[in-house]
Amino acid sequence: MDKVVLQANAKLNLYLDVTGKRTDGYHDLDMLMVTVNCGDILTVRKAPAGVLKVVMDGQAAGEENTAYRTAKLVSELTGCGLDITIAKKIPVGAGMGGSSADSAGVLNAAKKLFDLPQEKAEELALNVGSDVVYMMHGGIMRARGRGEILTPVEGLEGLKNKYFVVAQKCMGATTARIYSHFDTLGVQPKNAFDRAVSALKTGRGDELYNALFLSATYYCPSIVATMYDLKNYSSAACMTGSGSACFALFDDFSRARECFESLMHYKYKGILHIV
Repeated sequence: MDKVVLQANAKLNLYLDVTGKRTDGYHDLDMLMVTVNCGDILTVRKAPAGVLKVVMDGQAAGEENTAYRTAKLVSELTGCGLDITIAKKIPVGAGMGGSSADSAGVLNAAKKLFDLPQEKAEELALNVGSDVVYMMHGGIMRARGRGEILTPVEGLEGLKNKYFVVAQKCMGATTARIYSHFDTLGVQPKNAFDRAVSALKTGRGDELYNALFLSATYYCPSIVATMYDLKNYSSAACMTGSGSACFALFDDFSRARECFESLMHYKYKGILHIV
């Protein structure tokens, strides 16, 4: 096998709590994550040793790019080059895991191209980003630690029948800046993961939560307007990741469509579902 084509899907955080600051500079998290049907398309080809090429939407990606850094780690490990083309569909700076999805896509492709063991792929993933291990797996998961300690969450299969209207008005700040600002606020852990899951099991979305909301709105105030626009149509609304995209949860497609059509001037908007 010399080529793999795959879709690297986005994620949404239905619950995101920061439970502590780690000695390695990262934060301990407690998150409920779901994979949705918005994804970047990756074409990953073997190349001669020493060749490393990542092209994203027609533009060459440099060493600061997550997919490039991941490809470099794979190339160093295998001794083979890589030629990667990425067609972006996940909005940038949205908190939907776009860069992590691309990294996970490269690693999942490497598993097929080079028989890279899962354990080794996850080790590389942690060297690149905190969400990458989850993005390799996907699903309805509780993610703790840096996001690498994964536990499937049972009883939420009904979410697959719901619709998520996702909206982004502006590009968010970097995750590092948002966490840095978060550390100045003194926000205490909510410790309400079980309560959030219980509410979702009964069809309620009033326990959706994101501890990074205040920090994200500090850099991108229009997130508040996004939440306001979404809550005109659904009481179950929340920001995802470190922003700036927010989402609202709907049982009824026609109501979701009505909300979607009201978001006339948004940078990104979509009606998504869990995959």
